[in-house]
Amino acid sequence: MEQSKGKAFSKRGETFSWITSEKLWYFLLILISIIAGYLLLTSPRPEIVPALAIVVIIGLTFLFYPYLGVLVYLILSYLRFEETVPALGNLHLTRLLAIALIVVWAIRSAITKSKLYLQEKGLILLYLFFLMLAFSIPFSFWPTRSFNTFVDMLKILVFTILFIHLIDSQKKLKSFLWVFLIVNGFLAFNAIKDFILLGSTAVSTRIGGGGEGFLGDANDFALALNVALPFTFYQFLAEKKKILKLFYLLFLLLFTLGVISTASRGGFITLFIVFFYFILKSKQKLIGIFSILLIFISVFFFTPREYWQRQMTITSYQQDESAMGRIDAWKAGIKMFTDRPLLGVGAGVYEIAFGVKYGGKSGPWFSAHNAYIQIVAETGILGILFYLGLMFYIYRQTTLLTKSFKEDSYFKSICMSLKGALLAYAAGSIFLSVGYYPHLYLLLGIVVLVKTLKEAEIT
Repeated sequence: MEQSKGKAFSKRGETFSWITSEKLWYFLLILISIIAGYLLLTSPRPEIVPALAIVVIIGLTFLFYPYLGVLVYLILSYLRFEETVPALGNLHLTRLLAIALIVVWAIRSAITKSKLYLQEKGLILLYLFFLMLAFSIPFSFWPTRSFNTFVDMLKILVFTILFIHLIDSQKKLKSFLWVFLIVNGFLAFNAIKDFILLGSTAVSTRIGGGGEGFLGDANDFALALNVALPFTFYQFLAEKKKILKLFYLLFLLLFTLGVISTASRGGFITLFIVFFYFILKSKQKLIGIFSILLIFISVFFFTPREYWQRQMTITSYQQDESAMGRIDAWKAGIKMFTDRPLLGVGAGVYEIAFGVKYGGKSGPWFSAHNAYIQIVAETGILGILFYLGLMFYIYRQTTLLTKSFKEDSYFKSICMSLKGALLAYAAGSIFLSVGYYPHLYLLLGIVVLVKTLKEAEIT
């Protein structure tokens, strides 16, 4: 009985067929190699044969191992190769990959008759939030921008659905989280390196994750690392293998120093809240307090004097032009909501509305600097309710799931990580316009996945 439950837990009860046969995959690879070799000898355009062969092999790989496509999508989204290699920008790699994965998922679902999880409550809340984004477009201050925001968010919705269906086992989830940590660790390492090389000027330079997008800005990058950090802490506590424990500790230090390297005040506050949460939930509070004090003492010696001078401006925000500008933006966002309580000023156009009509002392084109005000101003009362509903769903499900798993369960540590990551996102969102960034929706995808895996174990 236990063995059958474990099997269901690892594969979510899929009915497999010839499509998952490794022998068939190897046979097709050999066949492609033979055909490619023949074409190289006979084709009038032999130079295109290797490219075609690579495309076909990648397509077959995703067909047999589609979760690898999810890993590649994650890497492309975070490392943004199209910004460092402009020629790749015209290829729209993430868009093409998403389309390919949708096709693969549809084929596999039809053949294997896999169970679909499209009616999970968390996904229904996400659909409703997307409806509010869509409804805001015709009444937007700039409908084109709102439409583009909707399309960008549509990619996140597609990825969330693909993630839940294609990462269908504990082993695959583990692989995904390792890639997630490695990618963030790579970016954190680069930020730390730049921080050391720049010295005291690093504080004014404001180091981000590179490029544009949701990691380019120093504050946004700090939030991304804070969201990833709980996964290192709880996996460090749960892991039994010493070498893996060491790696989790390394990532914990990398993410902590990475947040410090951004010189983000909001990032520092969020980091402090996350560590305080670790202590609060720890069974060995004295050891936790000692460890965290040790980390912050190390950070103190790692950072120049200018860093702490910047952090101290938090206590005198009335004299800080940037802080007062944010308060001005928050007031404007509330005014947008009171003027348009049902559908808001339009998804993604807060800055435009601020510049055109609601700008105060901060001048035109100022962002909301608060995800909650951003969402309520842009999508109205229902938009913010569905957005907060997503956060509550993640919190509620992680609480329930944590109680259902054994103390030493891998999934228990994942649920605790999710709750810590949600806290980091909720706290960091007070200072940043991150309502349309992927962090919250990735956490939603993970919690729905864990829930469906748990249900598969029961059934």
